[in-house]
Amino acid sequence: LTVVPALTALRLKVTRDFTDTENQQRRAGDEMLFEGPGTYVPRKEVEVIGQHKAIVIKPNTAVKLRATRETADRDGVNRVAGEEWMVKKNGAYLPGVYEELVETCEAYFITDKIAVHVTATRTFTDETGKQRKSGEEYLITLDDMEAFIPGVYEHIVETISITTLTNR
Repeated sequence: LTVVPALTALRLKVTRDFTDTENQQRRAGDEMLFEGPGTYVPRKEVEVIGQHKAIVIKPNTAVKLRATRETADRDGVNRVAGEEWMVKKNGAYLPGVYEELVETCEAYFITDKIAVHVTATRTFTDETGKQRKSGEEYLITLDDMEAFIPGVYEHIVETISITTLTNR
């Protein structure tokens, strides 16, 4: 018996078709997670292929995830293979069986003297509710937000310092 602590999971692969204890049909080749805390009781139809630990998302950070296969994420949103999305909620996040970590993103802090120059890589609606077109370039200023974490379809060109114009 394997004891699985909290915030970890065992990655399991089905080797033979079977119906599990919740009356769900499992097919050979499927993968699933046994999430802790708990004690894993091995089955002859399933083999353990790895162990996952939860990712801790700190304030002013986010993680970018990618679906490796059609799946539903932790929030119940259906994702297609190759789709990327951001998780910004603070705390522990245990990726699903068909989710992979792409990167951890840090926030850019914006002041009255610093702004962020951003390019949209695809048409989307940003977190302020504005429609952004593919290729559009724009500035994120203190009027928009204090800390900026770039979304999946946003590329940071540079941070821009204030330019002061005087009569000299």
